[in-house]
Amino acid sequence: MMKETVFNERGSDLTVEKSMITRRGIHVGIFAVVALSCGWIGRWLDTYAGRDASGSLGQLLWIAAPVLTMILLRSAAGDGWKDAGLRLRGHGRYYAGSVLFFPALMLLVVGFGVCVGWMDWTGISPQTYVKACALALIPSFIKNIAEEFAWRGYLAPSLFALGVPRLWAHAVTGLIWGAWHIPYLFLFITTSEGMLTFLPRMLLGVVAMAIVYGEIRLRTGSVWPAVLMHTVGNALMNPLIAGEYLAVKEKLQALATPSPDGWVAMGLTGAAGIWLMRKKQRTA
Repeated sequence: MMKETVFNERGSDLTVEKSMITRRGIHVGIFAVVALSCGWIGRWLDTYAGRDASGSLGQLLWIAAPVLTMILLRSAAGDGWKDAGLRLRGHGRYYAGSVLFFPALMLLVVGFGVCVGWMDWTGISPQTYVKACALALIPSFIKNIAEEFAWRGYLAPSLFALGVPRLWAHAVTGLIWGAWHIPYLFLFITTSEGMLTFLPRMLLGVVAMAIVYGEIRLRTGSVWPAVLMHTVGNALMNPLIAGEYLAVKEKLQALATPSPDGWVAMGLTGAAGIWLMRKKQRTA
């Protein structure tokens, strides 16, 4: 009787565990469908509701739908909040690294590009650029709370919980995150390059970023470093590119542009991510 009781209890535990994994897998699928469709639904809404300079109903849906789905899945569908990364934690060096990563990346890429003649400052006052960056910080911070608590607060930890290997979890997160950008991408990026080459490179660049963001998320147990990193990156890069402060030679844009879709920036970002993964493995 004792052996039978032990077997039944263990079997029950395994059944519950399998049920939880199955449920989490279904929820990841639901999240992915919402993330991949909400931008296109938003674009469809915009054709009827219109769009103004400060945004649109469709853009609001695009930004809000993934994080609202995360909240519903965690609070109402049983996923819970244990691995949501809500709390501010220690690991001060990772917070500092998150703030400094994109300034260092930009200095390396732009500094090298200017030195070798790949790009030039357009002559617009540096003070104007600094002001544009400062004005972008608060809107970027608010937007990235929603964005990061969707990707690093739900999708990445859910894939880890399902037992997906780390690199694959980062890659899947990056691909879905990158594809989520596509419906509204060309409201914010101007390029003469064909989509057959630009979109795959953009997705690869987002995967490289997802490795860095995801590794810091694993090390700190918090989403807030990713929020800070994403905020600083957006505040520095978006005005630099959209504001035309920097002129990259047309034939070298795919190589030298300081945004994540540029090959040089992408390579440096990917190298940082792989270094973090290898360091994690050595110290684990």
